[in-house]
This record gives sequence, C-alpha cells and structure tokens, in this order.
Amino acid sequence: MTEDTIVETAFAIAADSSIEELSIPLVAKSLEVGVTSVYWHVRNKSELLDAMTDRALRRSGLPAYIESADWRESLMAHARGVRQTFLGDPVLTDLILIRGALSPMARRLGEQETQKAITDMIDSGLDEQTAHDTYSALSELVRGSVLLRRMAQKHTAAQESESADEHGFTSAQPPPDDRAFELLLRSLLHSVTLKVAAD
Repeated sequence: MTEDTIVETAFAIAADSSIEELSIPLVAKSLEVGVTSVYWHVRNKSELLDAMTDRALRRSGLPAYIESADWRESLMAHARGVRQTFLGDPVLTDLILIRGALSPMARRLGEQETQKAITDMIDSGLDEQTAHDTYSALSELVRGSVLLRRMAQKHTAAQESESADEHGFTSAQPPPDDRAFELLLRSLLHSVTLKVAAD
C-alpha cells in the first residue's frame, strides 16, 4: 500500500459522499487494511486532505491568469475559467473553497495568481488599492457563485436520497445559472472602469 493508493481511495470516498464524511478509519475499511497501516503514510485527516488538495490542483487545470490587451478581458476570462473548473469538480470545491484550510501548495498558487492579476491591473493604470479591491471582489463573486451551486448540489443529493428511499427514483439537477454570474461580473468591472475614469 502506498500514499497514492490512500489518496485515490480518499477521492473515491469523497466523490461518493463528501470530505466531511471522509475519515482515516473509512479509508482503511475501503482498503481492507488496519487503521495503523494508513497512519503509517498519513498522520491525520488534515494531512490526507492536504495531499488530496495538491493532487486535485495538479489534475484540475485551474486556469492561470493570462494578460491581454485589456485587463478587464483578462479578469473576465480568468473568473469564468476558475468558476467553470470548480463547478466541474465538486471534490476540488470541497477541498479548497469549503474546507477553509489550504495546503502550502494551494496557498502558494493562489498568491501567485493573485499577484499576477494585481500587477497587470496596476500596469494598466489602476492604483494599488483599487487593484486589490477589484481582485478581492472578483474572487468573492466566483467563490460565492460556486459555493451556492455546491450547496444546492448537496441539498439536491440529500433530497434525492430521501426520494429514492421512499419512491425508488431520482431527479436531474438543474444547470447552473450563468446569467446572474455574468451580470454581476460585468457590473463589477464596469463600476471599476467608471471609478478609474473619474480618478
């Protein structure tokens, strides 16, 4: 048994339930080994979640911030790409956005992308405070949109489980509403553009 096997098993468990329900004893049970065998490779659940986070980030293809001729277009493309990546990977969402504690690798990557975006905005004429505020607001918009969708998925899954238990059928999930996100994204960047023009 290797750490890779443990992490892959943890991903399978998290995909079927959630990272909240994930535990070292549950991983050991799935692998049909003693708990001590798992602890030989990972000291605790936090270390396991860090290993999962790092692997999820490497697999996810979270888009890097790419500069273009217009900082607004760069920010919009980045926000849309990050949002779509999280919407397409519920375990990644749970590990990074819901868990709250980032692995060192996740923290480092986040700081790098934030700095790239802020530097691009400053180079385009925004003052440092406005650039920081704009990126923070954009991050909150993406995070909020993804988390609302994830909460809806969890709620739907719980209802479907109850419905399947009672009636033997489940219903399809509604697609995410991109229109509200796009409206808020464009409104945010438009308001920043007006502020920069007024200054």
